[in-house]
Amino acid sequence: MREKIRSIHTWLQVHERHLSSLALLGGFILDAFTLRRVDLPFENILIISYFLLLMVGIVILHVADAKKYKGPLAAQIPHVIPLAIQFAFGGLFSGFTIFYFRSGSIVASWPFIFILVALLLGNELLRRHYARMVFQISTFFTALFFFTIFFIPVLISRMDSLVFVLSGLIALVLTMIFIGILYYFVPDQVMKSRKPLTYSIISIFVCVNVLYFLNVIPPIPLSLKNVGVYHSVAKQGDTYVVLEEEHSQFDWLEFFRDVHVVKGDLVYVYSAVFAPTDISTEIVHHWRYFDKSIDRWVSVNKIPYTIFGGSDRGHRGYSWKTNLAPGDWSVDVETTRGQVVGRILFEVIYTDETPKLIEKIL
Repeated sequence: MREKIRSIHTWLQVHERHLSSLALLGGFILDAFTLRRVDLPFENILIISYFLLLMVGIVILHVADAKKYKGPLAAQIPHVIPLAIQFAFGGLFSGFTIFYFRSGSIVASWPFIFILVALLLGNELLRRHYARMVFQISTFFTALFFFTIFFIPVLISRMDSLVFVLSGLIALVLTMIFIGILYYFVPDQVMKSRKPLTYSIISIFVCVNVLYFLNVIPPIPLSLKNVGVYHSVAKQGDTYVVLEEEHSQFDWLEFFRDVHVVKGDLVYVYSAVFAPTDISTEIVHHWRYFDKSIDRWVSVNKIPYTIFGGSDRGHRGYSWKTNLAPGDWSVDVETTRGQVVGRILFEVIYTDETPKLIEKIL
């Protein structure tokens, strides 16, 4: 038996780096094939399972480090448990990257998306730090905060600044409870890490709040399902019929979509925004024009409409304007706070004749 355990120990030491990469890849693959909507039970059960695995793994690792467990598998714990912790962190941050990327415009929310991707990739580079309590708990709190940001609005069917603050406080309280559990098992280690852990958690809490109130964090749990610029939009029963210009198959590569109009024509912007079941909120179409004389975007109009959650296709709505100045235009699909769910860019070009239009059902 001892010989078998020794051979396992040797094998884990030799293959530790490869196993670490597989743990990260495994968490990402599992999320990519299973995560669909932030309000579905399975998705949240999976994420909560990752947190439970983290908590159990961190406790076992520090109990073993404190020499409070001296069983036959004690020598394997420093090699096996960090892999489980890395798998759980990899699953969490890959899941959050998927959800937050779907939720916000990359143009407006790229700093936050960058942070998530960095945490996901850093999960591999910083794997040896998972043995350190301050790093473990700080990363745990960060993941828990990112989770409560979208889980609490889904749970109480409401999203606003007050709910965001509540989400942060809940993450903070739950982290304190977990630290209390750790203190029960390894009080000396917790006391040694108390000051740096306090500073770290407070810093993370403040930074995430600053990102939110600067509108850098995507407006999760909302996500944009579709957005387009058209010559006509009409609702017919449960569908929308639009008229759009005929485009080549490579037009999607263009940053700005050309919109050819005759003077006096209306230009429509259609959007479909997903919201979880039971959540209703206001969405704003923020029309902006790039004024070349001052070299900046100028706000022209904000047109709000209410959305109701639950539909996979998203709640659909549209706005329109006439007599648009020729040149570059942008319509941001925003929350009332100014968080950007999505954006469409187009160039208005005046012509003498209406271009060839094709009918499309959305």
